[in-house]
Amino acid sequence: MIENILSFNLCDSLLGVDVTLVKEINRNIEFTPIPGAKAHIVGFFNMRGQVVTLFDLAKLLNLGEMKQQENLICIVLKSPKDPNQVGFLIDRPGDVLEIDVEAFEAAPANLEAAESEYIECVLKLKDELLMVINSEKIFAE
Repeated sequence: MIENILSFNLCDSLLGVDVTLVKEINRNIEFTPIPGAKAHIVGFFNMRGQVVTLFDLAKLLNLGEMKQQENLICIVLKSPKDPNQVGFLIDRPGDVLEIDVEAFEAAPANLEAAESEYIECVLKLKDELLMVINSEKIFAE
């Protein structure tokens, strides 16, 4: 069985998300910070009249600080169960990869608890590893 994964770069890491869960990619977004929110919640932004909660995935995964601070790029996810929209900041989008699900491996046991909770599986590519995020955990946040 083949699965399509949207790859993206974040803090020198290659990550991915199931492309069927991606609503859209927004560039140059402007958001409103939320005073007193958790460190990984950046704020809200208006997407054609719909409020989207914006996450800092780099903080959530303990990847460090994002490189880009202006012209922010965001991937907005759609939830099959939740009417609320969530998005997360990325450094830059990548390609849609067609992956045989049998090539996926479980996340390594030596990941920190915070990282392993949000990483669904890992895929070995020619030159690097692709970590596929668990979007259900992102929505649960």
